[in-house]
Amino acid sequence: MRNGTFSLRPRGLWLMTSLELRQRIRSVRWYVALGVWTVVLLGIGLLALAPALYTSEWGAVAPVARVMFSLQMLLVLFAMLLVTPALSAGSINGDRSAGTLATLQASLLSPLEIVLGKLFAGLLTGLAFLVLAMPSALPLAFLGDISVLYVVRVVLMICFLTFCVTAIGLGLSALTQRQLGSVVLAYVLVFGVTVVGPILWGTSMVFLHQEKEVTTYYTEYTDYESDMDSGVCTAHTETQEVFRMDLSQPVLWPNPVVMLAETAPSPRPDSSLENIDDSDHLDALVLLKTGMREAASPPHPADHNYCSPQDEGYPTDLGHPTSFPVWPMGVAAWGLLALASLAVAVLRVAVPIRRLGKGTRIA
Repeated sequence: MRNGTFSLRPRGLWLMTSLELRQRIRSVRWYVALGVWTVVLLGIGLLALAPALYTSEWGAVAPVARVMFSLQMLLVLFAMLLVTPALSAGSINGDRSAGTLATLQASLLSPLEIVLGKLFAGLLTGLAFLVLAMPSALPLAFLGDISVLYVVRVVLMICFLTFCVTAIGLGLSALTQRQLGSVVLAYVLVFGVTVVGPILWGTSMVFLHQEKEVTTYYTEYTDYESDMDSGVCTAHTETQEVFRMDLSQPVLWPNPVVMLAETAPSPRPDSSLENIDDSDHLDALVLLKTGMREAASPPHPADHNYCSPQDEGYPTDLGHPTSFPVWPMGVAAWGLLALASLAVAVLRVAVPIRRLGKGTRIA
């Protein structure tokens, strides 16, 4: 007896997943590519750490290891964004063109089992790049004194984004007739949120600005022959042009690089790109997170405070600029789109099919 559209059995799910995996990894070129990927990551890590290790100074190793760990995680993210759409966006319409999808639809497998089996196979294939990066990334995390929680957050975010990109690719594969069309659409989506979004956010400063009365605090030295470290903090009020980049920040919410940077530990509340230091465990993701939040935060009086805390008359009542986490909005946007894509894929795989495009092959 045939199961319903949304019925799910562990045996059926495993059967579909194993079938997809055997089809995906049967090529020798796939193993060669994964082997080259592992060797390249190990080589990059060793080459970056070689000068610090040669000096035999442990203090010089940790900062380099932290930076290399963050750069390798960014490299894994970009590899996932390049490989996953090609693996998932042609899965359903590719089987339909080859005449194998009808065989699956006529079997006892439910449409949900077919779609989830393809989803898990694509997810496992995409995450192979992350798994093979661990032999190089984990030693760097240990040498860089990176917390386990930080590593777990980075890994979970990459896994989540891989899941979402795979699910969206399946949805596009179910909606379009041609395999090339769905793959191109998947790459356009990834390119849009990764590259076009930041460009739009940067160009929004052309029109997102306003004239506002601003109080600027700066240090004045009355006696230049005395200690230059002590001065008087002076306030000066004038009308300036203030940029409101925070209003266009939503275009950055689904950006994969921004979401990965959000997993980095937050520096001190008063840290900015000017005063951040190694005590904040500086790496590429910390820099991205700090710079993005600083640029996208709403205007605050503390943004125009250039005095030192030891200056006389230093304003202590300004507080700190508001910093909002953006990862919840990004997770919600990707998650909703991924779930909607899976629902569309299940409904499009279900039989009987009410409407097919002209020239679509059934069996």
